[in-house]
Amino acid sequence: MIRRWGRNTVVALLLGAATVATATADSFVAEQIRVEGLERIDEGTVFSYLPIEPGDRVGSGEVAGAIRELYRSGFFRDVELARDGDELVVRVQERPSIARLQFEGNEQIRTEDLREALRSAGMAEGQVFNRAQLAEIERELRQQYFAQGKYDVSVESTVSPLERNRVAIRIDIEEGPVAEIREIHLTGNEAYSDRELRGVFEQQARRWWAPWSQRHRYARDLLANDLESLRGHYLDRGFLNFAVTSTQVSISPDRRDVHVAVNVAEGEQYEIGSIDVQGHLVVPPEELRELIALEPGELYSRSRVNAGSSAIRSRLAEEGYAFSNVNVRPRVDEEEQVVDLTYVVDPGARVYVRRINITGNQRTQDEVIRREMRQLEGAPLSSEALERSQTRLNRLGFFDFVNVETPRVPGEDDRVDVDVSVQERMTGQLQAGVGYGDVQGLLVNFSVSQDNLLGTGDRLSMTVNNSSVSTIYNVSYTDRYHTQEGVSQTLSAGYRETRSRRADLADYDLTSGHGSVEYSVPFTEVDRLAARLRLERIGIDTRSDTPDWIREYLSDQGDDRFTMVKPRLSWNRDTRDRGVFPTAGGRQRLSLEGTIPGDDLEFYKLTYENRRYWPLRWLGDRTTFSVEGQVSYGDGYGDSSSLPFFENYYAGGVRTVRGYRGNYLGPREEGRDPIGGNARVLTKAQVIFPPTPESQSVRMAAFVDAGQVFNTRLDEYEFDREIIPDGLDRVDLSELRAAAGVSLIWMSPVGPLTFSLAEPLNDTGDDETETFQFSLGTEF
Repeated sequence: MIRRWGRNTVVALLLGAATVATATADSFVAEQIRVEGLERIDEGTVFSYLPIEPGDRVGSGEVAGAIRELYRSGFFRDVELARDGDELVVRVQERPSIARLQFEGNEQIRTEDLREALRSAGMAEGQVFNRAQLAEIERELRQQYFAQGKYDVSVESTVSPLERNRVAIRIDIEEGPVAEIREIHLTGNEAYSDRELRGVFEQQARRWWAPWSQRHRYARDLLANDLESLRGHYLDRGFLNFAVTSTQVSISPDRRDVHVAVNVAEGEQYEIGSIDVQGHLVVPPEELRELIALEPGELYSRSRVNAGSSAIRSRLAEEGYAFSNVNVRPRVDEEEQVVDLTYVVDPGARVYVRRINITGNQRTQDEVIRREMRQLEGAPLSSEALERSQTRLNRLGFFDFVNVETPRVPGEDDRVDVDVSVQERMTGQLQAGVGYGDVQGLLVNFSVSQDNLLGTGDRLSMTVNNSSVSTIYNVSYTDRYHTQEGVSQTLSAGYRETRSRRADLADYDLTSGHGSVEYSVPFTEVDRLAARLRLERIGIDTRSDTPDWIREYLSDQGDDRFTMVKPRLSWNRDTRDRGVFPTAGGRQRLSLEGTIPGDDLEFYKLTYENRRYWPLRWLGDRTTFSVEGQVSYGDGYGDSSSLPFFENYYAGGVRTVRGYRGNYLGPREEGRDPIGGNARVLTKAQVIFPPTPESQSVRMAAFVDAGQVFNTRLDEYEFDREIIPDGLDRVDLSELRAAAGVSLIWMSPVGPLTFSLAEPLNDTGDDETETFQFSLGTEF
């Protein structure tokens, strides 16, 4: 005889009728247990949930508990227990498994994110299908879209049965439009107007004059952030007891418009009373007090109070106290409306570095990374040293990113490891191609360079360039760590032929060959002194159209071939956060070069340049504002009364002052090519926008350029024609020419491709302008 217990038994028990339904069910000892109906699930899984084992006595209570546990597992949609003699039979019907999970119509939320969310909820391909769980997921998806302001969203699921007890699930989403904020209404504010407070909000009511703005799109999370910003606005202005008392969000019947009402209670303004620093002070208290940018009598400011805590923690971290605590204890005098602040400092244990671990460097040798580290093993952990180390690694230009973490050593409170992980970038380039530039004309180039030669950090470069302007052959090698102290050595040799007429300069041909050696010595973390010695041989060949003033210069020198020893001294300061596409910091350079007394030509050239970068995070990540300036001056000395004409400075074109014809700023003979000058002023300000997700090698910028070339030695020559423009025989900043525009730079396989669209701002009739300019190929 087979007696069955199934779902009705459990329901009866739950209804309190167990005695009626099971009174006749005799208990028995289950000598064996048999499972029937399994398809994918193995018997071991069933037995792990079944609270009955062979040899147990089985009655109505045990049956009800077993059925309940097997249902609770979620694997089965029907469970039945039966008795076959002394054997307990467990019959199950498995829930179907999910063979395919498909999404349609989702744009706001990525398919990968939806799959991950469902996987976290236990619904993924290969998992057991649960219809009740699917309904809950549909509800949660709607809530996710509601939070993003899409109240008209529709989420519907279709479950299609497949063979072998499987199902395919398709979730169709009609997102609908984002609800727009029509009004933000504030009540209770007296100290500040509605307009001023609405300016604190990221979300704004739709403005007819800014149809491109996305700030009118409602999102629940953004509103929460805006309310916190509003609270911060008041707390930073002394309103210690400010509160948002209520917020109402009403939605129009068509679910497209949102009205937001915010009620506030401002309270009274409070001032700072006394400021004290207490605790275990490992740094002099007066030094810590100076880090707190608050003074008695000023209005209370939450952000400045917290900034004081952060500054103290950072100072302690420089001394190795990496896990310090700084708590601010305010004492509020409600009657006087004054807040006394006590900063309680607990430095904790001084932390030391056990090991420095480096990962991710497939090509770069460990030693190249370790020699840039300013944090040493066995030394106290210093936040300043870690920051300097990361900055130095970024400046190398070998890595796309550098990450530094300091996990604690398990079981030790006073020791950490420093984990440095890097992602290497391609540092070698093999380029061959054809290009065109506004100055160079047709350009054929071949170059091979490796900035991280064999992973040693050394640089090797070989270049061959041939254009209508010049032919260049050059090879250079830089040993970045020629000595253990960081002194670098650069060896270079090259040959160049220049056809100046093709560069819109006076008509002559120049050939030169050189060899040089340079040493660069660091004397601070950001400063280096460099000394270079260059031996150069130059030849000048005149042509039929060569101006008389050049012929006169060569005649005065008595030769058109010159040998020169050219030393150069330079100082460099580099505080950039990255060597490639920096977003903060700057770079300065001051150099003096020339020839030595007794050379065929005696002259010197002095240059100072400064570049600064600031991140504009409010315009987006990696948006940067940069300002650049350069001042150059050269002259002769000894037996030479002026700077040689082939050493003159030029300006104009895509690399100096955009919007003006290449090399055409500065003095020139009327109707003829530029003369150049011995003084040059250049400046540039631009906003550099981040690369697009589709291409990391394309950058756009909006810029303003200004510059001019002056020649204070024009009286040294006799010219056939009038010199134009006037006023360039002395340095006069009012003669600077400026232009504004936009540019696009693409780091193409054959070199930087630059497009510039510029409008001159103060050109005169003597200036030659070019609105559109571009250059393709290596920059000379």
